[in-house]
Amino acid sequence: MLNKIKYFIIMTLFVTGFSIAQMKSGDFFFDKSVSGYTLDKNSGSRVVEKEISFSVPFESKPQIYTSITVVDAANKAKIRYSVEAKAVSRDGFILKVTSWGDTQINGIGGNWFAHAEKLEIKKEEIAVGTTFQLNNVYFDFNKSTLLADSYDELDRVVKFLTDNAKVEIEISGHTDNVGADKYNMELSQKRADATKAYIVSKGIASNRITTKGYGKTKPLTSNATDAGREQNRRVEFTILKN
Repeated sequence: MLNKIKYFIIMTLFVTGFSIAQMKSGDFFFDKSVSGYTLDKNSGSRVVEKEISFSVPFESKPQIYTSITVVDAANKAKIRYSVEAKAVSRDGFILKVTSWGDTQINGIGGNWFAHAEKLEIKKEEIAVGTTFQLNNVYFDFNKSTLLADSYDELDRVVKFLTDNAKVEIEISGHTDNVGADKYNMELSQKRADATKAYIVSKGIASNRITTKGYGKTKPLTSNATDAGREQNRRVEFTILKN
């Protein structure tokens, strides 16, 4: 199962043009020796909940994919389960595994797969109109405050602009479709401006960078799912002059 997950992710990254910086995988399992079952107050079902920490270093904040592959229960047909990645950072992550049902639950386990991307620009890609997505730029929720996890990615943009002194770019901010159109336009503009401010603070001339907030008007994919909305919330830059 894990090999199938890896193949799907690798193919997805290939066709979307992302550069893979790091790829790691592992597994998890816990059994009934963990602290006792609880009863769901609404349904009376047995509930087992466990958080497992993984100290796995990455060059940038990774994306985590998971699957449940092992279920040990008295009646597998009567058990439901979920696994969620939490507190994801460059230092590691936490998996929260929850299972519940009206049968005895003895153990549950599965696999995780992680990949972290970083900006890589080849010289032949520096053509006017080429757009690069900044995959590791993060902001406070509903704010334009850059988080420290963004600095490595933006430092690569600084190096690119330093090494290519004639290049001028537009930094664009994008949101999902949640919230009012005017608010999303303003937020995306502020995030583009904050990104520019960081780059300029590192010595790049301000007149080489323009900014534009597009709000929800240029989605990469459907906003119908959480994953789609997350993908649409992004910062990009486009080559204007080389």
